[in-house]
Amino acid sequence: MESIAKRLLGCLFLCSLAGCTLGPYRYGTVETSLLPMDSPLSPPVLVGGPVPAMDRFEQVVNAPREAISNWGKKLAQRNSGLEAPQAESTQQDALLAAVAFLEDNDLHEVIVEAHHHDPLEQWKRLEANPNIHPLWKYTDGAARIGAYAMFPPRVYRFDAYNPYTKTLSINSKNPAAAIYEAAKAKKHSLVDWPGAYAALRYVPLAPVGQQIAVTQDAMAYVQQNADPTIERAMVSHTLSNLTGSALLSSSALTPQLNEIPLISAPASQAIGAATGNIASRLLTPRENPIYR
Repeated sequence: MESIAKRLLGCLFLCSLAGCTLGPYRYGTVETSLLPMDSPLSPPVLVGGPVPAMDRFEQVVNAPREAISNWGKKLAQRNSGLEAPQAESTQQDALLAAVAFLEDNDLHEVIVEAHHHDPLEQWKRLEANPNIHPLWKYTDGAARIGAYAMFPPRVYRFDAYNPYTKTLSINSKNPAAAIYEAAKAKKHSLVDWPGAYAALRYVPLAPVGQQIAVTQDAMAYVQQNADPTIERAMVSHTLSNLTGSALLSSSALTPQLNEIPLISAPASQAIGAATGNIASRLLTPRENPIYR
């Protein structure tokens, strides 16, 4: 199983580097659907308001990351010789990208949260979800809500999809990450046993296979619907997740717990992020001076 996952990962990596297309994108949750379904419906979006204590903690937690990011941007700007920095994506851009993906694929049952945190509301959604067997609801489903409560995605600014509550949390400024998590919602909507499928994160290397399927869908979507910047960011993000999960899932004693900061093997995440960044740079098209 491990060798198969490695081969799939290698094929996807080479395909990404070559900039190859993944074929016509299949919109919606029906296998025969090749075009978006025109529908006036839109997924509900909940936008959180200010919470002083949580907002202060958020600033403290993300201060080192922001400092390193700003230093890297200044260094890149100095090396490139650009006078003005390029425009950065905002959280609103990430939110709109995720909502657009859900609308294009008719995933109107997914609830989108932006900078929002309410564990009690999550628990009510868990109990009200008729597609999840109680065995999975009150084991892995309850564990995910516990992680959500202890490590709020809003504070750590990461995007996540919870299949047990059909909730997509958008807290980053990365449209590629937002689309990737929205693609998880589509994948979970296609399986017959979503609870058992979600609980496969405890099976060694199973998360890698799931992420490969999500990556293929997300990459095909951005190739047809997004600009090259988001496509390059998607390569970096997906390969980071795949590499980190491959390392983290190689042990039967360590399930995939990427939604828990500081616990999900930071070293493997760092290696995955480095791999993704290298791949995205190799994918970046270089200008030929002859055609200038």
